[in-house]
Amino acid sequence: MKIAHFVSSFNFGGIEQHIFELATVQMQDNEILIICNEYLEPFYKDKFNVIKIKNFSRRNIFQRYKLKEKLKTENIDILHTHGTKTTSIISKINNKKNYSHISTIHNIKKDVTSYNNSEHVIGVSSNLIENITVNSTVVTNWISFDPMKVLSGIEKKGAHALAVGRFEKAKGFDLLIKSWVNIKSNLKIIGEGSQLASLNNLIKKLNLEKRITIESFLPFNNLLQEYAKARVLIISSRNEGGPRVALEALALKTPVLSTNVGHMNSILPNELLCKPDSLEALKEYLEKHMNNLEYINQDAIYKYVQDEFSLKAKSDKIESIYKEFI
Repeated sequence: MKIAHFVSSFNFGGIEQHIFELATVQMQDNEILIICNEYLEPFYKDKFNVIKIKNFSRRNIFQRYKLKEKLKTENIDILHTHGTKTTSIISKINNKKNYSHISTIHNIKKDVTSYNNSEHVIGVSSNLIENITVNSTVVTNWISFDPMKVLSGIEKKGAHALAVGRFEKAKGFDLLIKSWVNIKSNLKIIGEGSQLASLNNLIKKLNLEKRITIESFLPFNNLLQEYAKARVLIISSRNEGGPRVALEALALKTPVLSTNVGHMNSILPNELLCKPDSLEALKEYLEKHMNNLEYINQDAIYKYVQDEFSLKAKSDKIESIYKEFI
């Protein structure tokens, strides 16, 4: 099978890592092509064949036509789009069905029209596909590393809390910072995105510079070490598809405190979930649990994540969807 993954963004985060890991497994038995913009090309080009395209609006008829003509020469069997923009573009140019179009919806979207124009939709959690009218399947995120190998290099846990993700409104880092006023533990936030300056300003405004630090996003192997060293991972998202960071931390035996988003209610018990998009609820939740972390035992959850969220199992499930169209 010749499989193309199409992504168009200006950061290498969870979705882009998702594609890299999935394509790595798929390339063992298939021919893989990555379609991406100039920003993402360096992350993929050393391992995969890449078609580099300009980052254009989904309404740009000329660039859509150029991509359409290019794809005609590639003899692709499956074109797998990730995100609304790429899904919309392919929905508009694959009018002669030169290949089968599979799309993955990674985050909550108000308008899923473009996804309903693909032939099959994959959602990383069940709530994402509630309004999908074509055939759809839930394939959750996964872990793609050996937890024991990572943990063997960690001497002991730190005393700090950790938060990881894109600095965008959906991730709720502003709520997290505001909720930290009465918490004595240190908090390290790792990521990148458009809200970096405003988050730093908020930390200064609340006089939290000594307790909260923000660091740039790290290479994946370094990030795994950060998960393993943290006392707890905190997810403050207003909405989420996954989040995959929860799986990565739990696989490394780091407890997770989270808002009730994405697939978190299938992983954590209700008493360890917080109402999303509520400063009052998050503040009360964190003040309660950050002072009682030693009483939170997630050992059974660690084992469940390690056993049930393997990359190979999820890749096989996705490939079975592809084969329905071959």
